[in-house]
Amino acid sequence: MSKKADAGYLMDTRGDAEVDEVEGRLAEEIVGHFPPMHSTAAFRRQLHSNLLAIMRRGPTLQIAAPPERRRWVLIAGATVGSLVPICGVAAYLVRSRLMAKPQHALFQ
Repeated sequence: MSKKADAGYLMDTRGDAEVDEVEGRLAEEIVGHFPPMHSTAAFRRQLHSNLLAIMRRGPTLQIAAPPERRRWVLIAGATVGSLVPICGVAAYLVRSRLMAKPQHALFQ
């Protein structure tokens, strides 16, 4: 994050020279602690066969549908929730039409 006042909560894409320098040194230090690793051919073959076996088994995540009764309760609740504002607007319009009486000015 930038320390500039106009940056707000967003990342400053222009960069800050001091921040860029610190980030660069940190990246070099991290890379220095983790030397590159090379996997063996046997490991890659085993990984490949394991991944294929997992794919052949099919999806493991199953999303449970709500019970049928609960589904109808949710649909009824959504319907009532949608109708309430419409009834409110209709009641307002009816009331405003019924209460709209001609105004008579008193002339003296």
